[in-house]
Amino acid sequence: MSNKELANRKTKSFEIFDKIAGTYDLLNHILSFGVDIYWRKIVIANLPKKEKLQCLDLACGTGDLTIALARAKNVESVTGIDLSKGMIEIGKKKITNKKLDNVAKMQIGDGVEIPAADETFDVTSVSFGIRNFPDYKTSLRNMYRVIRPGGRSFILEFSIPKNALFRGIYFFYFRYLLPFVGNLISKHKDAYTYLNQTVEDFPYGQEFADEMTKAGFKNVRFIPLTFGIATLYIGDK
Repeated sequence: MSNKELANRKTKSFEIFDKIAGTYDLLNHILSFGVDIYWRKIVIANLPKKEKLQCLDLACGTGDLTIALARAKNVESVTGIDLSKGMIEIGKKKITNKKLDNVAKMQIGDGVEIPAADETFDVTSVSFGIRNFPDYKTSLRNMYRVIRPGGRSFILEFSIPKNALFRGIYFFYFRYLLPFVGNLISKHKDAYTYLNQTVEDFPYGQEFADEMTKAGFKNVRFIPLTFGIATLYIGDK
């Protein structure tokens, strides 16, 4: 798939997630070997040290990070937004089943334009979604816009390992095994092929951290996770 084709597909990526919503959670945990749970714990460990945090979780999908935030002791409320109705409906049921309706809610919303007033939240986050945005730079600027002074933003995203041996294994898994298993179980002809291509196309490490700085964030840092297959980016206001 060419860069132009990939960019065009990102504008309607939520339609792909609508189609794979029913198997998304199962595949997410299988294909990540459950390590995604650990990654979300790192986000929670880095929340601002203040009480009654109000959080906005972008591209929230079925709500795994939304739920993790809602369970944090110093979080008062979490709003998850996503353009995929199918993912949102599953996420709402998970929130209700976990008895978190008093803390968390999910609704249709655009993670690029972010339909929220300036300085409304203490935390913004996006977990494995920003690489699918048609304009991630605008999203970063809006993430900065909607957090209050002293607030913090988190971006958890796949990246490419630096170690040559591990990178070779990683590419084999991401280019061949993951798409095969993902497309087979989801019964979608190329959803997981597309998702793999968005990983290799997206900036990571210092390059992405620099984009956060350009968007206005201060004290930007990044934490490679699990040999660098994912990275947590953190920026303050």
